[in-house]
Amino acid sequence: MNVSIGLDMGFGDVKIVCCMVDETGDKSFAVLKYPTAIAYAKNGIIGDLAEQEEYDFNGRTFVVGSAALQSQTLFATRGIEFLLTYAPLLAYKAVAGLVQTASLQLSDLLSAQKRLCLGIPLAYYSKRHELERRLSGYTVSGNAIDFDHIEVRAQGQGILFDYMLDEHGSPLTDCEDQNVLVLDIGFNTVDVLGVIEGSPNREWSGMLENAGICRICEDLKTHLQKEFNFHLCEQVVKDVLQNGRISLYGASKDLSTYIRKSTEAYSDWLGRELNSAWDAFLKRADRLIIAGGGAYYVHDLLRKYPEHFVRVPHDSEYSNARGFLKFALGAS
Repeated sequence: MNVSIGLDMGFGDVKIVCCMVDETGDKSFAVLKYPTAIAYAKNGIIGDLAEQEEYDFNGRTFVVGSAALQSQTLFATRGIEFLLTYAPLLAYKAVAGLVQTASLQLSDLLSAQKRLCLGIPLAYYSKRHELERRLSGYTVSGNAIDFDHIEVRAQGQGILFDYMLDEHGSPLTDCEDQNVLVLDIGFNTVDVLGVIEGSPNREWSGMLENAGICRICEDLKTHLQKEFNFHLCEQVVKDVLQNGRISLYGASKDLSTYIRKSTEAYSDWLGRELNSAWDAFLKRADRLIIAGGGAYYVHDLLRKYPEHFVRVPHDSEYSNARGFLKFALGAS
């Protein structure tokens, strides 16, 4: 079996899009997302009554994803060192999730020919070789995992690939030579990729740190503290943001009005940042592509530009992973 994986290892969520080709040549696809949440596993007094999936890595035992959101010692996820240190564990969790999604045996997936393409935030692109090295071969819970080929690209390039390549990874002639600005709105960072005649341009590319939807989460976190005396970590607040409500003593509290005001303020702020640094580029560009999980929260920003000028990919939070998969398929 041959497996090609597009992986978007964000500070908020891990997204994975995978293409599997069996011995007969039949293709199957899988899509998966889980929170970028890690905590140390603890031994509770109820023992085996509370079963949860745990992972042994580097001499410690961890819980990952949604299970970690219940922990009181949830790791902070915003720093690049977190990503570099725990990238193998996050990637393994993604591979293990594919086993369940595609109804495979873990041994079959581990023994398959595997090609991986993933991104790293623009400002940390110099660390791409370190990320590649850490993912090249490692062990989790006694299972050795390695990829036959790893390609680390700049975050936002996946969105560009999603726009410029077809499902087989071949270039779309209508999109090849365009001038495009890619706005990748993540949890922590907003990666801005300037593209001139189809090629990324260093001068018009940059990264806004602590500028993603974490800004909305910080605002919502303060509101929950003041109004309800809730003291929640960022990753849990992100879930509250997505759900639009929170449970208080068994009663559901609707937060949609406050969230709408907060997202409107964020969209206005991001629009001013974009105009300040990239207005000259945008006026000459063929297209503005807005994607990433934060694309769902910037409706006011979309209305600032002509409708034909702005493109928001379908399932925009998966656009990076989908593009990385297309790139991997085209290179295989």
